[in-house]
Amino acid sequence: MTDAPLVRLLGAVAVRQPDGTAASPARLDRTVLAHLALAAGRAVPAADLIDAVWGAHPPDGARNALQVKVSRLRRHLGPHGDALRHHQGSYRLDLPAAEVDLLLADELARLARASFAADRVGEAAVLAERGLALWQGPPFADLDDHPRLVAARDRADEDHAVLQEVVAAAAIDDGATVGRAVEVLRELLAGDPLRSSARLLLMRALDRAGRRAEALAVYDVGRRVLAEETGLAPPEPLQREFERLLAAERRAARREPGAVATRTVPAGAMATARWLAREGAADAAIELALRGSWWWWLGGRRSEGRDLLEELVGLAAADGGEHASVRGATAWVAVFDSVSAAAEEAIAAGEATLKVAAGQAWSRHESLAAVLLAERLFQRGEPRRGAVLLELGRAGFDRSGDAWGRALVRIAEAKADLQRGAVLRAAARGREALAAFEDLDDAAGRMMATDLLGYCAEVVGDLSAAARTHQRALALARDVDAPEWQATQLTRLGSVQALIGSERSLTTLQAGVELARSVGSSAGVALAENGLGLARGLSGQHERAAEIHADALAWYERQASPAGISYTAGRLALELAAIGSEEAATFARRSVDLARRTGDPRAVAHGLEAVALTPGDAPARARALGGARALRRRTGSPLPEPVAAALRAAAAELSGELGDDLAVRMREGVREAQGLLPGVATA
Repeated sequence: MTDAPLVRLLGAVAVRQPDGTAASPARLDRTVLAHLALAAGRAVPAADLIDAVWGAHPPDGARNALQVKVSRLRRHLGPHGDALRHHQGSYRLDLPAAEVDLLLADELARLARASFAADRVGEAAVLAERGLALWQGPPFADLDDHPRLVAARDRADEDHAVLQEVVAAAAIDDGATVGRAVEVLRELLAGDPLRSSARLLLMRALDRAGRRAEALAVYDVGRRVLAEETGLAPPEPLQREFERLLAAERRAARREPGAVATRTVPAGAMATARWLAREGAADAAIELALRGSWWWWLGGRRSEGRDLLEELVGLAAADGGEHASVRGATAWVAVFDSVSAAAEEAIAAGEATLKVAAGQAWSRHESLAAVLLAERLFQRGEPRRGAVLLELGRAGFDRSGDAWGRALVRIAEAKADLQRGAVLRAAARGREALAAFEDLDDAAGRMMATDLLGYCAEVVGDLSAAARTHQRALALARDVDAPEWQATQLTRLGSVQALIGSERSLTTLQAGVELARSVGSSAGVALAENGLGLARGLSGQHERAAEIHADALAWYERQASPAGISYTAGRLALELAAIGSEEAATFARRSVDLARRTGDPRAVAHGLEAVALTPGDAPARARALGGARALRRRTGSPLPEPVAAALRAAAAELSGELGDDLAVRMREGVREAQGLLPGVATA
């Protein structure tokens, strides 16, 4: 059949004329036509049509008015006017299903689904493409929401989704079209996150496109959304596909399935702890909660863990007794809050609790809390405070001879090295920690060490190694069901992909944002947003990049994180400079000022690079360029090529403005950088 169907319902309601054009009856006439066409040749009582047109308050003479509308519709139907018939108080439109686009689409969806199930993929795709071609807009786009029309819209929307899935499924095996399949399936899931068939196909499409990390992230997000919305586990086909992809990922990482020993907390531990507290066993309740805290910290239950510990501390205080376990619980509340908007106050409270107890007998819980808070302080750019807590945690693990704790200390020491610009030393500690955790067969420790090594590879400019390493860390994060870490690895991987110039970067980073949001990790969202802003900026979308960085900056300001604010302000300055905003210089200066407070030479270099790339005073920009170059050389952290190219262009521009004076100003910048960070040699 070459002509379009006679009656169009998919879009604005219309009737095909003999010359091939579409005629649109009057609005109320279209309502009558839609209800008759939906009946698929069945008789529709006049009373039902009157209700559809006028609702509960029809006018006097409604039946006569209905007859007038039917007469006009017959004229619109032209040679097919006789198909609209009246019999015993009812009307019916006696047309083949192929002459009503919505009915034809429904039949094509049924046939396409059956062909696909029978493994006739090519035939199914042809049927589905034909069905999709019928859509010219939302069903009955110009009519009111009568219940029968609403139900028909829902059925038509389902048909449309089925047809899209069949076309996408057929495209998955074709390397030239699999990218389009990914786009279509992502759009479907954006409209209906619980659509498991689209999620399954998207996982397969991403895997076929060589993007297995994203495919696994799609499952992770779906699992959490389904649990939150319905309390159900993913359907078996999704679970089987996830296991298949995960096994393939493990093989790719040269690890045998089952080689990783994972541990977790019994599902009822939180309820049991509360029961113990109510029974008067506060110390036992807190001890149980503390034993679970590390795994809740890893496993996406940070808010629940924090609330439980705070509740138990309150119950212990209420009974008036002495409880040695309260110290560890209070420190762990601070750990859980250290990644929240209340981080500054929380970390200070944790410091105070642990310093008071310095030199006393510590359990593993206090030592672990001290190391985690120290690590957080290094990440925030507050190394002096971090060093004090790290020493307390190290001493606690040394006293107990805890090999696992000593390996964790190496990770925190490496974070301190990175903050000082000692990247090679950090990588060496990371390798030591990885070997120790491998000896202990601890997947969580291997995950943290691998993440560290991936970041070190990125800092020294080995982006290919960084991408491979973060892929391994992502697989380990899934082994221990650590969603925040999964989101972080997606962010790190996506950022590296952006610097390499991979088209996958945006989808990888968006997966990181979605996963962080799905587990309520605001810190993870901010980190991923900065990665997304980087990718957008590198692709030339500077205004959008600036908006994204501004959102992330607002989070770091609420957290009062000097390092977070410094880095994000520098990124924002670069994007604002690219669009000619006068605000760029303000953010660039702020980046440098805060970086100086952190004592991190790479952070200072980042801020100075923002100054150098921001239009303004040429001598000041030249001094910033000289200082940044010296700090990069000193710390062995070369710039990625996209940023290096921008700075080379800035140097050429400044050379035109300053001539021979450029070298003089740059040498001044080297001396100024030495003044900013007197402990870092820049010669």
